[in-house]
Amino acid sequence: MHEINIVDESFDVKFASEYHLSIQVGLDGFSFCILHLLRNKYVTFKHIPLIVGKPQFLAKKVESIFEEEEKLNAAYKSVSVNYSTIHATLFPQDFSDVPDLLKIAALTSDTNRIEDIRTERLPAFNYNLVYSVPRELLALLKSKYAEFTFHHKTIPLLATFLAQRNEKKNSLLINFEKKYIRILAVKGSQLVLYNSFYFKNESDFLYYTLNVWHTLRFDAERDEILFGGFVADDSSFIRQIKKYVSNILFLKPSEDFNYGGLFEKSQKHQFVSLLNTYSCV
Repeated sequence: MHEINIVDESFDVKFASEYHLSIQVGLDGFSFCILHLLRNKYVTFKHIPLIVGKPQFLAKKVESIFEEEEKLNAAYKSVSVNYSTIHATLFPQDFSDVPDLLKIAALTSDTNRIEDIRTERLPAFNYNLVYSVPRELLALLKSKYAEFTFHHKTIPLLATFLAQRNEKKNSLLINFEKKYIRILAVKGSQLVLYNSFYFKNESDFLYYTLNVWHTLRFDAERDEILFGGFVADDSSFIRQIKKYVSNILFLKPSEDFNYGGLFEKSQKHQFVSLLNTYSCV
């Protein structure tokens, strides 16, 4: 994914108090968009690819972005942040024993002294999501913004998936990150799978996707896959999966907002979790 920088002609940082700032950050990228609240219109979008080996190095990269990006340092009416990480897992909401929770978190997340463990309720399901966040990153964000909401990227992604899936079908959500895919599966009203898989090529992608598809006994003609993230709608990944599954769809940003000409030449499903964050605030 290359750098993208789009600014609507109407954007003026002097009116930051009328804007909402949404940020999405992870090891392979930093993105942000600005929504004019009075006009319900997105007026700025930027994506900056990152190459960061470990979470503890992320704060330094983000700090340098804040130093270079004037738009990020204004006093916005509201701010939200999505954190993207593969290290996340689910546990039942009625499970609240803290020592055991830390053991569960340690299965997929760093639980050392430089990481904070966070939990969030999944919308519509009786699960909480547990994941770790670098403390330096949280401290940096708190130094920049007096108040902000903070979510794992899964939260707006899942909300979008549930709003756009066909409830009469079994549905897979596959979200492409740079090095891994996140797969969620819903059968009826139940979330039956939440997992992530590293991949290098189409063969890896097909192996994980079709293995999940057949294990869950989804129907190739009736059921559906919805895609989001860093995959082009005409990519070889999509062409290959269409050989096996008939109903292939792409997530869409909310129709509640005006995107102007910001995304005329872009594929909005690639950043739908960021664009739909405001609806989850």
